[in-house]
Amino acid sequence: MNINNLHNDKQTGFKAPDGYFESLDDMLLNQQKIDNHLKGEITAGFKVPEGYFERFDATVLKQLQKEEPKIISLPFWKKTAFVSGIAASLAILLTVFNSTEDVSFESLETASIENYIFEENINTYDIASFLNEDDLVLENFVSTSISDESLESYLLNNTTIENLMFEDHE
Repeated sequence: MNINNLHNDKQTGFKAPDGYFESLDDMLLNQQKIDNHLKGEITAGFKVPEGYFERFDATVLKQLQKEEPKIISLPFWKKTAFVSGIAASLAILLTVFNSTEDVSFESLETASIENYIFEENINTYDIASFLNEDDLVLENFVSTSISDESLESYLLNNTTIENLMFEDHE
């Protein structure tokens, strides 16, 4: 639509359905009759009690000023925890420092030493750093005798026949 030709346009742009204005009065009267008829039957569902807003301030203040219940403190729990802590620490001290056996290298089990070496990833160079020349004397190794039974049990437990056969050929 061109702005210059607006004065030639005879339509308003609004349309009403056919017969709308002839039946408008009847529709309004019917709607008012329905509203009057249902006025007493339809309620919002919410009803404020009588005098609610007049008593509201007093009710809120009354609830805010309620006394808090008394709390009974139990001081013996603190003493009990303190005494039991002392008793536990004394029991630990007595068991640790009052041992009758002396711990020495000979009293350690071989399995404990092996587990320590395995878990700490200690290699032969680390062990060799702790040895001096007196420990590496040939007589210390030659004088040790190994029985046939212990050698046989070691071979059965720690090697397989396939490993022994392939070691010779490699």
